[in-house]
Amino acid sequence: MSKLRKHRKWLLPAVGIIVVGAVFGYLKLFTWNPERQKLAMVNDRVITVGQFGREIAKVPAPYQAMLKEEPKDFLEQLILKEVLLQEAIRQGVKGDPSAKGEEAEMALILSLLKKEVLDKVKVEREEVEEIYRQHRDQVGKKSLAEVTPFIESAVREVKGKEKMMEFIFSLKKQAKIEIDEKRLRAIAVAVPSTNTGEELKKALLSGQPVLADFGANSCVPCRQIRPILKEIGQEYSGKAHVLIIDVYQYPDLAREYRVQLIPTLIFFNGSGKEIFRHLGAWDKASIINKLKEAGAA
Repeated sequence: MSKLRKHRKWLLPAVGIIVVGAVFGYLKLFTWNPERQKLAMVNDRVITVGQFGREIAKVPAPYQAMLKEEPKDFLEQLILKEVLLQEAIRQGVKGDPSAKGEEAEMALILSLLKKEVLDKVKVEREEVEEIYRQHRDQVGKKSLAEVTPFIESAVREVKGKEKMMEFIFSLKKQAKIEIDEKRLRAIAVAVPSTNTGEELKKALLSGQPVLADFGANSCVPCRQIRPILKEIGQEYSGKAHVLIIDVYQYPDLAREYRVQLIPTLIFFNGSGKEIFRHLGAWDKASIINKLKEAGAA
């Protein structure tokens, strides 16, 4: 008993460390492991945070960043893909035996859509004749027989798309789908902040040249040019101001500066006077040259 009391001082802390280590290991393996974090359930199949991350990593920039800000849109695509794969497997559809991985999955889905939708699309003779009559002046002297294959192909494509969407959403409606909304919000990336009207006003009164990019977070060309503007802003810090204005957050500013298309880059000299504007994305060298013309040292 005396020996036990003697070693109690170091025994209890040691046991505590072991317990804490075990708990931490459990959390790391199960709770914090993205491969075990359920993001959605499609029937009996789980879409994990890890799987979501791998799939979104395949998307090129700047779409990837935009999808990370609104992850539910991308998750819905993964859910539709899973629904189609499950149906293809259930029906025993055969894909491309030489395909591997993601290509094999897409081959299965395409085979399913061909079997259930595209092969069932019919184009009636009356439809072809009606379209021919409606567009007779556009086909010139070509006979009905000559243009029939083209009309049939166009009608089949339109009908196929309509029927395909009906089929896909019918499958989704039948599926049991659960989404962990809390976890989905947790993995969402914050939307990039933009400058305000007050910041623009202050910059125009600073005595330094100003470049104001009027765009939007939801605009792909706008997002493509953002890294360039960030670099220029850092390189010309203390010499010029580079601001980003979201036209949807500040519509009054967009109207004030007569912005009609985005992105619109507006250059101001040190007196706050507009000297040039460029519509659309632009390369870094051209932006810097124009900023120098505005007075940036």
